[in-house]
Amino acid sequence: MTAWQPYAEELAETLTGTGVLAPGWREAFLHTPRHVFVPYFYDGDTKVAADSPEGLKAVYADESLVTQLAPDPRGADYSWPTSSSTRPSLMAQMLSLLDVTEGEKVLEIGTGTGYNAALLSYRLGDTNVISIDIDPTLVETARARLADLGHRPFLTAGDGAAGVADRAPYSRIIATAAVATIPPAWISQLVHGGRIVTDIRGELASALLVADKNTDTSVRGRFRDTPGHFMWLRARADNPLRLGDAPSATFDFTNPQRDSSEIPADAFDERDFLFLLQLAMPSLGPVGKQLPDGRPGVFLHSEDDYSWVQFEAKHGDERTGVAFGGPRALWPQIAELWQRWYEWKLPGVRRFGMTAYTDGRCHIWLDHEYAIVLTHTNREEAA
Repeated sequence: MTAWQPYAEELAETLTGTGVLAPGWREAFLHTPRHVFVPYFYDGDTKVAADSPEGLKAVYADESLVTQLAPDPRGADYSWPTSSSTRPSLMAQMLSLLDVTEGEKVLEIGTGTGYNAALLSYRLGDTNVISIDIDPTLVETARARLADLGHRPFLTAGDGAAGVADRAPYSRIIATAAVATIPPAWISQLVHGGRIVTDIRGELASALLVADKNTDTSVRGRFRDTPGHFMWLRARADNPLRLGDAPSATFDFTNPQRDSSEIPADAFDERDFLFLLQLAMPSLGPVGKQLPDGRPGVFLHSEDDYSWVQFEAKHGDERTGVAFGGPRALWPQIAELWQRWYEWKLPGVRRFGMTAYTDGRCHIWLDHEYAIVLTHTNREEAA
């Protein structure tokens, strides 16, 4: 194989030049061979090996690379990515936000290829790195690759939302799998003053969150204007879907309720509004750019019970026609949230923050922790 060190040096220079590589991490990126953890990747359905100059160059480029595919569990002719190697600049930014120092113990949620565990091990030492992944095959493969480089952090297969209690407490937790809110177990396993860096996302938008443990039972932090777009912290290793099942979409379009609205259809192209919307309604699926019958419009639905909303095409100054149905009335929630966002002067992602508690409560606030705008309670996940 072509020598990899020049590629690693070029990558480190790129990360340094863009300002995402904090002091202390340059040597880790210089001396950790990414190709050991990404011996191949997928370009669409095409498998590309790293054992050529072209493949090696791609592996050391600042790009996310899909490293594992699974069949669509619903039977469609489509492959789902189930593991990837995160874009190095995003990984460097998250490691910088982690603000970890020598001697501190880190829990990584989402072992994946093992590349990030290798970076952590190089910087902190093997005994200070614990990593968990839902997929036992990924864990065993990462363990072997790490051992080839002389690293032996503690790796385990299991539900990342549960953390790794028998190795707690941790000074830092970094999650390279996306969650809708912070699992209570992470908070319980973090030391007072510890930090969590994770990707909070739904199907609409994504943003990194840096949250510090400010009380014995809560963490608090602001969102960063940086999307992570990580794969979901999914429920099952053998199923790539977020909830671990494959329900059939059974929308009931009979007897819809109707309304009209002054909300512009392009509001559903606004990332800031979409991010707030999914914080309020985490089960919303992706925005459809046309109605189910093919007419122009915007279609929204919930993935858990297939409640739905459709915005019909607007002509001139007419109010947008709205139809909605299903087990829940989604539309009044959407309309009310839009009105609030508009009254707040269209705040961006960075003005929002989250406080999450070990009992499952989650507060979303605007500008200040006491200015709570949304509240969730998920007692099923409470520690």
